[in-house]
Amino acid sequence: MAAASSSDSDSGKAESNDASSKWLDAHYDPMANIHTFSACLALADLHGDGEYKLVVGDLGPGGQQSRLKVFKGLRVLTESPLPALPAAAATFLIDQHEPRTPALAFASGPCVYVYKNLRPYFKFSLPQLPTNTLEQDLWNQAKEGEGRRAFVCTVTQVSAAGAE
Repeated sequence: MAAASSSDSDSGKAESNDASSKWLDAHYDPMANIHTFSACLALADLHGDGEYKLVVGDLGPGGQQSRLKVFKGLRVLTESPLPALPAAAATFLIDQHEPRTPALAFASGPCVYVYKNLRPYFKFSLPQLPTNTLEQDLWNQAKEGEGRRAFVCTVTQVSAAGAE
């Protein structure tokens, strides 16, 4: 009986500490249906009103139907389709006038999509670069099942080329 009362008092202390804590506990909700990586998350004051919102580049179930989702607390404020699967998200300031509202950038494939006020603003396409032949050979050999031997040979070749 005494043990029960001490555990009750301990849980009461934990609850009061949680309520006064500055830290937000992580939220786990498998029904939220969010499929993303940590690189596709950003926290930003999107409207310059002092309220920060969580911006998520959602991959969608099975990597299909990628979407831009904005959360305030636990509810979705807006949701719009993304042109391709997101790889990373970042916020940055474009304008110098007040209120300074950030733009949102999503990297996807060879492009960076910039959103301003949660609407498409600019698309920057990266130029195609030629493939490194040593790296291409390594990937081809790994695909054929000679991965470890090919890796050791390629590293040796690259090291030898750098020493010259």
